[in-house]
Amino acid sequence: METVKRRVETRVAEVWTPKALLRRAEAAAARRPGRFLIGALILLSLLFTILPGTDIATSRLFYRDGIGFPSEKAPLLLAIRAANGWLTVTVLAVAALSLLLPLSFYRRVLLWPSQAVFLIAVYALGPGLIVNAIFKNTFGRARPRDVLDFGGSFDFSAVWIFSDACARNCSFTSGEAASAMALMAVTFVLPKRLRLSGGLAIFALVAIFSFNRIAFGGHFLSDVLLSWLIVLIVIFTLRKAILPRAAAIDRFFLLDLPDRLALRLPWSPEIEHRSIVERSRERDLFTGARADRRPHTAAVSRPLPTTAPRITSRHPRNRPMTFNFLTVVIPARNEAENLNVLVREIGVALDGRRYEVLVVDDGSTDSTADVLARLASEGLPVRHVRHDRSAGQSAAIRSGVMAASGDLVVTIDGDGQNDPAFIPPLVAALEAAGPGTGIAAGQRTRRTDTRLKQLSSRFANNLRTAVLKDRTRDTGCGLKAMPTALFRRLPFFDGWHRYLPALVLREGYDVVHIDVADRKRRFGASNYGILDRGLRGILDLYGVWWLRKRCRVLPAVQEIALRD
Repeated sequence: METVKRRVETRVAEVWTPKALLRRAEAAAARRPGRFLIGALILLSLLFTILPGTDIATSRLFYRDGIGFPSEKAPLLLAIRAANGWLTVTVLAVAALSLLLPLSFYRRVLLWPSQAVFLIAVYALGPGLIVNAIFKNTFGRARPRDVLDFGGSFDFSAVWIFSDACARNCSFTSGEAASAMALMAVTFVLPKRLRLSGGLAIFALVAIFSFNRIAFGGHFLSDVLLSWLIVLIVIFTLRKAILPRAAAIDRFFLLDLPDRLALRLPWSPEIEHRSIVERSRERDLFTGARADRRPHTAAVSRPLPTTAPRITSRHPRNRPMTFNFLTVVIPARNEAENLNVLVREIGVALDGRRYEVLVVDDGSTDSTADVLARLASEGLPVRHVRHDRSAGQSAAIRSGVMAASGDLVVTIDGDGQNDPAFIPPLVAALEAAGPGTGIAAGQRTRRTDTRLKQLSSRFANNLRTAVLKDRTRDTGCGLKAMPTALFRRLPFFDGWHRYLPALVLREGYDVVHIDVADRKRRFGASNYGILDRGLRGILDLYGVWWLRKRCRVLPAVQEIALRD
């Protein structure tokens, strides 16, 4: 009996102590924030219903007999109230411009369209519809300065109680507190490293703006707190509904909608080259990586890039590019088993687009030819270009580029470590960035190579970045997309494929990046070793540095028609 009693006491201590309840509440809030907030809304409503005097006691702290609520005339508090309104206008203006600018000649991105839609939806549904349009005009609760306890002429009414003391724009719930809490939605469009500090700073402003209304005698405590919870429920509901569909929303606003409107506009989205000096003067307004930086995984079939494309041209004809035919170039040496899987994966990733897969057989001695013949017999758009001897990865890529039929070349390694699911977002990033950008380059996350290979790659990338200033963290990733005409124009040398971003910058174009997942090799072993990468790398690095230094800004060329 004593054992059973001790077990019961232990169980009660584990489950029902304040510390245990707090742990359970934290776990519930992290796992299902929407349900947790709804529960908090119900509990808080019950609290203010059972203890309605809490509202009166809180407002009395700011009331002075014979004076009323003196804070409502304080210049500082009036300025704080105005700041709340201006911040709301600023957030909505930035969000609206982020949706409108991609449709205009001013091709700069402030926020991703999905983030802009999220912010506008939060303000429209939370403070706009639920709080101001419905609740404030439904319950008829008198404001503190209008109730009998504070010199007014109406009876006090508790929360969720219908009253005829007020006809419109009433006390329950607080519209300004709701607008202030809607600022917390901005937290979800900040970079992850800034979300905690940014969220705390924003919440401090929310508290100042909201409790300012209590000091004014404009709202009760329950008006403010319940408005907060209502808006937080809206934020987490819309976050779950909108942000997972970010890829489709971004593609619609950055690509599909501008393309549809371009058919009705007096200019055509033709490619226009600009000088290095002109491009260097322009800066991307979207600072750094995409605010809600989410590395893709292999399960994602067609996500948009995790880094915001640099859309920098102001010219009305520099609309987003659209490529009609893709050539996927695969340099491969003795990768028959991997190619059998990789080519099929490319077909799945590019379903619905016009494309070809061009495998450059770099002197393979395995069954590569038989595998490619079988894939072609199955109807896959695969081509086979063969070197009579192994010439290296750079030569294989160049052979594929020169033989490409498409207007866009996408390169991918033949070992299967690059996931073809990232080809669509790579192409989308380049198309969205416009003709001022010459290459979309993948950058690997969560590397699966050996430790020695990772260290050598990190050293090489850091050295290259320091010397060439090519703004690329990882040039060894095989996933890259580049217009075919530009690709063919780059100066060629052995090892050239590791310096493509720097060579593109040399030509006066910009570079856009996306993070991609790195997979483990399924079959075989690497055919290109560390010595192949390292010993000649110093000379290659010096050569590319020399090429960039010797490049001059080319003048704009125009032929002048002469009369006979």
